[in-house]
Amino acid sequence: MSAWSGREPQPQGNPFMVIFGAVILAAVALYFGFMAADGMGLASRQATARVTGKEYRDPGTTYTTQVIGGKTHSIPRATSEMYLLGLDIDGRETQAPVTKELYSAVRTGDRLAVRYQQRRLTGGLQVLDVTDPRDSR
Repeated sequence: MSAWSGREPQPQGNPFMVIFGAVILAAVALYFGFMAADGMGLASRQATARVTGKEYRDPGTTYTTQVIGGKTHSIPRATSEMYLLGLDIDGRETQAPVTKELYSAVRTGDRLAVRYQQRRLTGGLQVLDVTDPRDSR
């Protein structure tokens, strides 16, 4: 009779892969936690912003690459035209999308009323609304 007990040895996992996976999961959790802490529940502020520039983006198509069924595919996505204003809010530069009418009505140097939020940790500005105070109809 042999010394074999009838049980097969269990395969051992690679400890590097377990640690690497845990580090990746922790990094993803930290990223989403940071983004939540930076942007959730922000108070809206109002200010007067100076127009520093104008930008028009044509409508078009962008492409993203996805692997589907082991094959690489380019997925087209239509983009609409966009009217952007460069704004200086209390010495901080940002951009905001606006309507075509507002874009056409303002010039560089004009002052506009804005409603915005400032991120807690990064300090970035997010413009919520832009209105022309001269347009009080």
